[in-house]
Amino acid sequence: MKQIIIALLSIIVLILGFNLYQNYKRFNVPGVEYVSSQIIDKNYHDKNILLSYYQAVEELNGYVRMQWSSNSIDVRNPKDDDQDTKIAVAGYTKLLGVVKFYEDNLIQSAKMKNQGLSNIDIIAFEDFGCEKSEYDSFLKKKFLVNTFNNNPEKYSLKVGDYSAFVFELQKVLVKKGYNIPVDGLFRDITLKAIGEFEQKNNLLPDGKVDEVMLNYLLRD
Repeated sequence: MKQIIIALLSIIVLILGFNLYQNYKRFNVPGVEYVSSQIIDKNYHDKNILLSYYQAVEELNGYVRMQWSSNSIDVRNPKDDDQDTKIAVAGYTKLLGVVKFYEDNLIQSAKMKNQGLSNIDIIAFEDFGCEKSEYDSFLKKKFLVNTFNNNPEKYSLKVGDYSAFVFELQKVLVKKGYNIPVDGLFRDITLKAIGEFEQKNNLLPDGKVDEVMLNYLLRD
């Protein structure tokens, strides 16, 4: 008799344990917390964007927990294909899209800062309306502007000058349609191309680089 009672109690404990485990599973989704796989800029220049990102992540995680605890739907890896699951997954996808929208900017900003750029540079990059694919182009434009501004007299250029500044300037001119060598050497042909560009844009066609000419040249 004692053995029967012990067996019954064991069965009851197992049943209770199983129910507790099921409830635990419903309210504790493994790995539910969304964590960015890349480094974000936690000192982003626009604190409202940073706040919106964190809020979007919390909303996403809350939605995942709610769908699991209330409807037993794991929206990240759905096992069923019924209408309720499709609706739940669509809601998850929408919230995830919001997170990724903010996250892309924060990741891009972190990468730019790792390359030595400041919040002012990042604001300029965003104000230019540049896409991420244009980041390299932005850096080259920044190099040209900063180099010239640091020594305008030197980088107004004369025939025979040879530098990385000339090299990058020639690449921009080629992109604008001028058929000149890209070798970093400021020859007559580069001088002529600059003069033609200045004339085309109603600037003084003296073939020299100045702040106004450079700003015109770097416009897309």
